[in-house]
Amino acid sequence: AHKFRRKLEELEKEKNSLKFQLPSRHPSISSFLNRFVTQVQAALRWAADHRVRHEETQLWHETEHKLLRSTYQERMQVLTTKRNQLFQEKKWLQKEIEDLRARLAILEAKDQQLRREIEEQDNLIQSQDCELTALLGCISLRELQEISKAVDDTLTSSYQIPFSLDLPGTLKSLQEKEQSFSMSIKETTAKVCTSQKLCSTLRRKVSDIETQLPALLEAKMLAVSGNNFGTAKDLTEEIRSLTSEKKGLEELLKELLVLSARDVRKLERVKDDYTRVKQELEQGEAAF
Repeated sequence: AHKFRRKLEELEKEKNSLKFQLPSRHPSISSFLNRFVTQVQAALRWAADHRVRHEETQLWHETEHKLLRSTYQERMQVLTTKRNQLFQEKKWLQKEIEDLRARLAILEAKDQQLRREIEEQDNLIQSQDCELTALLGCISLRELQEISKAVDDTLTSSYQIPFSLDLPGTLKSLQEKEQSFSMSIKETTAKVCTSQKLCSTLRRKVSDIETQLPALLEAKMLAVSGNNFGTAKDLTEEIRSLTSEKKGLEELLKELLVLSARDVRKLERVKDDYTRVKQELEQGEAAF
């Protein structure tokens, strides 16, 4: 009996030193995973923003070569547009900072909650250990032998049970689709905004030309009536040039409107697909 008592005490000490814990729940691993996810998300956002800005700059340069005879007013408009873009980017960065601060506050609250739960589990384990020690003092030798055999059988069976926390392949596929749709939404939204800005610029340019033409026509008629044919000829050339420029701008505007409408339809389809995949993913994760 003394021999079994010493053996039980040794086993009890060994059991107390071994605590079951999932690998992902370990504080150091959990902290590393949280930092890793945050860095990956930041890198993805930076890559997406860099790509959007690169596409905006490239499209702007391609359109700039097609615009003819830019005036001082148009250059000032370009500078104003660039300033507005920088201002919008600044607002977006401020919003991102606020979102990160909010997320940090949520993570800190979750960390406090996990600490409290760990303390409660430690207290529960200690209380159960005390109860088990008191219970073993009242058990007979035969019962101890039966308990020892049952524990061995249980441990042997536990090693044979497959255990995995990896998400199924279908859920991983849905996660990849969700990320792909999210990136597509950002890219398409940037294209739509850029097209709308260019369309607005072209409309203003066409409107300015339409405003100048009547005045030039009137000046030409006055020059002809005053037998000032040299001035009339110059005015005719300027009218012809502005008319040709207006026609080219209108054709370019039509092309941009078609592309913008196509991008808007694509954006709506991508948003619908993203919503559907997100719902399927949430349902699959909840079921898992």
